[in-house]
Amino acid sequence: MATAFISFLLLVSASLALATNESVIASITPDLYILDVHGNQKRLEHVALTYNSHVTIVCRTSSVNEQLVWHYSVFESNKFLPVSASPYLSIDQTKRGEIALEFRRVQFSMAGIYQCSNNVASRQISVHVYGILNAVSSSVRLISKRELVGQLHFETHVMDTSNPPMVACQFQVGRHGVRYTSVRWKGGKLATHPQLYRIVDTLDNVNGYVWSNLSIRELTFDQALYGKYICQFNIVSGSMESAEVEIVVPPIIKRPEHGMGYFSDRKFSYTCHLVAYPTITGPVSWSRDEQPITLDSQGFARVVGYDWEDRVRLETEENANDRIIFNPLRPDDRAVYSCSVRSPLGNATGAFFLRVKDRWAVFWPLIGIVLEVVVLFIVILLYEIRRRALAKQRNTEEQTCVAAKPSGSALGYHDATGDTSIRYRQARA
Repeated sequence: MATAFISFLLLVSASLALATNESVIASITPDLYILDVHGNQKRLEHVALTYNSHVTIVCRTSSVNEQLVWHYSVFESNKFLPVSASPYLSIDQTKRGEIALEFRRVQFSMAGIYQCSNNVASRQISVHVYGILNAVSSSVRLISKRELVGQLHFETHVMDTSNPPMVACQFQVGRHGVRYTSVRWKGGKLATHPQLYRIVDTLDNVNGYVWSNLSIRELTFDQALYGKYICQFNIVSGSMESAEVEIVVPPIIKRPEHGMGYFSDRKFSYTCHLVAYPTITGPVSWSRDEQPITLDSQGFARVVGYDWEDRVRLETEENANDRIIFNPLRPDDRAVYSCSVRSPLGNATGAFFLRVKDRWAVFWPLIGIVLEVVVLFIVILLYEIRRRALAKQRNTEEQTCVAAKPSGSALGYHDATGDTSIRYRQARA
């Protein structure tokens, strides 16, 4: 019992001594905090500062008679040197028991470890400097083609899949600070379909450069792939610098089936699928055999020299007037229809040849087969009737010839030899 009590007293004494030592160390160790332009104070071991920003790091001690000194070392080095004032950095010692570093315009060369010390203890803070040097947008390249639709020629465009667009961001950090960084991209379909993209990061640890490139693996007519993307540069948790880039695509219309066959007296609709960024704000224009299609006051489509009898109208699906509807379709609607758009980046046209079939056209092959079978049956029947008639006539003639023959002895018929030939002998006078 006495031994346990003594052990307890020793444990309490050790705890009190440790607490006393920690209290003493805390009282003699300088206090560091960051003072931003808004007067907010933050106590951090790592701080990330943007290039050309303004911030102040204050070192304070509990004793006003202690002398405080700032030292500096680059990352991955233990060699500390006294901090010197410069046009971008000033040292303020106007207050007793306090020394402040004022970063007037943060430079990349200022990144490193800053140590504030008195005669007894010291405290350190790691300063990371980062910034965006460049943000590069890109555009989808198009290949021009000349196509024949029906009897009309059109100039169309297709995407150059061999040269996909690539956007890029270039960042810089202080010396030997690359390993603390990371780059993240946002926008498009990255959140749901990251496999559609290729991201390549290149690091230059010596000079502190970070390049990040983003490209689309396969160009498609998915509008969500084109537009604004954001590259985010992270160096310390909660510290981030971002830039905005764009993947631009001139207006291009999805290539339709050049020949479309449909039956009359049915509803037909066709949508002019368009991809463009910046997006097209104007309406889609339509033509029939190069004759412009207009809209009347009631919203029905009209074309010069042809009366659609209020059967045709234009509707909006994704872009204004991008859908044409025939209700119902008639045989004389057969023509070449084209849709086109205009923008500052270029123009785009798509065309298709609408073939209209009679609603009974599907039965004509069957009717033709039936008629062929009927005709063939009639021909066979007539042939058989004629063949039988000829056979009957031949049989009758043979029977008549047999009945008219003379007897075999009078005509020299020889049964013994089986000679059926008839011999005639001229009688002598």
